[in-house]
Amino acid sequence: MYQSLLLPTDGSPAAEAGVREGLRLAKALGARVAFLYVLEPLGPRLLLGPETLPYHQALMEDMRNEGLATLDRATRMAEELGVGFEAHLLEGRAAEVILKEAGKYDLVVMATHGRTGLDAVLLGSVTQEVVRRSPKPVLVVPYRAKGSEAASR
Repeated sequence: MYQSLLLPTDGSPAAEAGVREGLRLAKALGARVAFLYVLEPLGPRLLLGPETLPYHQALMEDMRNEGLATLDRATRMAEELGVGFEAHLLEGRAAEVILKEAGKYDLVVMATHGRTGLDAVLLGSVTQEVVRRSPKPVLVVPYRAKGSEAASR
């Protein structure tokens, strides 16, 4: 069945819920996992003026460190469960990198933040794009923050 799972994460609580579910599945199947953190370029997301250029490198280093810390948390979870793993920090647009990597694995397991309305339009959905375009099956783990309206139903 599934021998290798790709578990993308951005370190958010939703993504960590996806990682936990992916690890539970991998343990049950005796599969290996690959954690993936995508470091997105700042580009148009951040208005860079001459006064901000000295901070660009420091900001990129902070983002890289956050990615490494996120992967470290994920690998510790895998070790605790006895699941074989590898971890990758790659650069690029998140959905594109995940889609490229997905071809190397049997299944992609990722969470959705469950954004709706204007949030979904403005922020987009990496998960939604991966589901629509993935060459491999995608297991989507729904996430609702504790105390949210949807969680109280």
